[in-house]
Amino acid sequence: MNPRLASRNMLSEAQTRLLRLLATFPDTLEDAWDVPRELSLPGLAERLGVVRSALNPPIASLEKDKFVRTRKAHVIGGGHRKRTVIHITEKGRKVAAEFEPEEKIERIGEFQGKMPTLTDIHGRKDLLLDVMNGLENGATLQVVGLPGIGKTSLLRVLAENALSEGWNVNWVTMQSFHDVGKLSSELLSLGDGPKDVEAAFSDVLDIAKKTLFVVDELQAVHERHKAEVMTLMALLAESDAVTLAIGCRAPTPIETGSMFKIDEISEDDARKLLPEDLEDSVAQQVISGLGGHPLALKLWQPGHSLPEADDRIQEFIRTDVVEKLPKEEITTLDELAASPLPILADQMSNDEGVEALDEAALLRWNGEALELQHLVRNVRRTMWSDDESRKIHSSAAKYWAQRIEPEARVHEAHHRVQAANSESEDEVSNSLEDGIQDMLTIDSAAAAAIISDAIRILPNANRLRLLSAKVAIERGEGELAEKELSQCDKDLQKDAQWRLLSARIKRLSGNFDEANKQEQLVLEEADPTLASKIRLNRLILGLEDRLPGKTEEKTRDAVEEGISEVDLSALTANNRKAALVTIAAIRHSLALEAGDPEVAAKIRTDLATTASPHDPVIEEMSARAALVFGGDPTRVRSLISRTSNPLRRCALGLLLVNHAHQQNDSDIADILTTVEHPPDMGTTTARRLSAQHWYWRGLVDSGQRVKCWQEALHRFGMAECANAYIQLQHKLHDAIRLI
Repeated sequence: MNPRLASRNMLSEAQTRLLRLLATFPDTLEDAWDVPRELSLPGLAERLGVVRSALNPPIASLEKDKFVRTRKAHVIGGGHRKRTVIHITEKGRKVAAEFEPEEKIERIGEFQGKMPTLTDIHGRKDLLLDVMNGLENGATLQVVGLPGIGKTSLLRVLAENALSEGWNVNWVTMQSFHDVGKLSSELLSLGDGPKDVEAAFSDVLDIAKKTLFVVDELQAVHERHKAEVMTLMALLAESDAVTLAIGCRAPTPIETGSMFKIDEISEDDARKLLPEDLEDSVAQQVISGLGGHPLALKLWQPGHSLPEADDRIQEFIRTDVVEKLPKEEITTLDELAASPLPILADQMSNDEGVEALDEAALLRWNGEALELQHLVRNVRRTMWSDDESRKIHSSAAKYWAQRIEPEARVHEAHHRVQAANSESEDEVSNSLEDGIQDMLTIDSAAAAAIISDAIRILPNANRLRLLSAKVAIERGEGELAEKELSQCDKDLQKDAQWRLLSARIKRLSGNFDEANKQEQLVLEEADPTLASKIRLNRLILGLEDRLPGKTEEKTRDAVEEGISEVDLSALTANNRKAALVTIAAIRHSLALEAGDPEVAAKIRTDLATTASPHDPVIEEMSARAALVFGGDPTRVRSLISRTSNPLRRCALGLLLVNHAHQQNDSDIADILTTVEHPPDMGTTTARRLSAQHWYWRGLVDSGQRVKCWQEALHRFGMAECANAYIQLQHKLHDAIRLI
């Protein structure tokens, strides 16, 4: 008999499945420094849908027969320590090559988004068939159940089957800080999705044909964004043109579509998750105690006490999983339990426990980012006392404050708020006020949610309502901002900041004249410091509130007159220096508009006496002057390549587009495609730049002009740009008349 055939026939089902899976990986990984997590023990167990300990007997036997080998290697995303990985040998590949070919699902459709790893699921065949039978154009399918019961795994198999039937799949995994803008961006696979519910719905309809939209973890949405997100989801679910699959923890926040409740698996199927060599009596006790809950079964390991039939799964996780972890692993567990979002192992203050937690099936992976299994996270959080919770979050806030990546500011603010109490009320409020502008630029949805949490945790911190209103205004949420201001006490409503925010809300709603009058009243009563700030903001808006092109002479004269009215004497030294730089930048822009290179050069020279010639502000001024007076775009392009700020990159890119337009450059369309669109519409600056981007798209593409200018008009309005709004309104009317 063929020895390979003899070996193949002696393999158990577990050994066969393991060899078949390992054979799908290329042999180039056998000596690689970095290997995918799927080749680690937890990764293989996850793919095969079994408990980690169930792999020990088949791997030991296969290694003894030289079908596989183990080694230590760095696992991508798995922390800095090397981990045990499994490779199939040449002998093993030869045996695997003679297996009966598995029925392969060929993908015909295309997928977008971060789909989780496809895993083998047990005990869901009938349910999967029911869900698949419901998959038809315009259907809404909702899979609901407890955390860890297998909702995501089922949806992932559904998506794979849909791809094989020619559907395209757009996958979204919701996180706490998802708002309509983020959801629509992922549904549409765009960097910039509409924040408006109706606009988002309309854009989804445009690509809905033969596309399955999967929205998993719907319940994760923060209360701050829940109403609008659920409004969009309801529109999508009720549309006959949109095919939607929702994964949600019970009870679902939206009662819609065909409901598929995912329950515990049968005892026979539960047995398949446990080690083959486990005594039947022990297996029966485990299954009886954990009730066929897949995640709980995967968490159980030999050595854990056997749960009684009336034990709650949460109690099992608390006493037999969490409380038995060593101290160093508890530290890692708590860091992940406190985190608002999945993070990379390299971003953790202590990733020593990552390998052990992964081995114990406690982690959930999103690409290279990791988080705790939600059921484990929820249980762990309930185990903290209030003091323990504050201590954990306080430590995390200090850690993230030292990190330099942009998203660190979001994590830092989240942890500061969660660690807050009445004693730290002023400190936390001041910290949020100081850092809010950076957060808005990085992630406005997160900023809004964190401020909402702060108001809940610190109900007596009255000025947080003003901050919440400011965030809502920056995000273009006028009604929410008005609601926040209405909840401020009467004394606070007399405050100049309250009145200025109220004026901005009027501007958002299109009442520009009334807004200007209210702002002028505040200006007349304001102290010198606030008055200077208001005047400078109005000057900046006056210069930027226009369509691209030359500024009219009367506008330039009005700005110059406004500069003369700014009183800098009352400002502190630091504020005075910042104001002088702002005024210099405004005057330099006016000189460029007026075509006066000598004045522009003198402004740069004067500014260099108080700053380095290599100061970023002066460098940008010089690059702009080189473009305007010398027709040289090289320095602007160099700045774009070196800056990390997406809004600055966009603004500089639009300068190149404007220059190309003035030069009648035939490559203007190509130049526009290279301009990075603002990734987050959470600030008025971002919306103004976005409006300009849409304006140029309409100018370049006459066939899409009306649609693009309608979008630009909406965004100019949401950016409080009254003049640009009115100017474009006239142009749009002319364009519509020509159709």
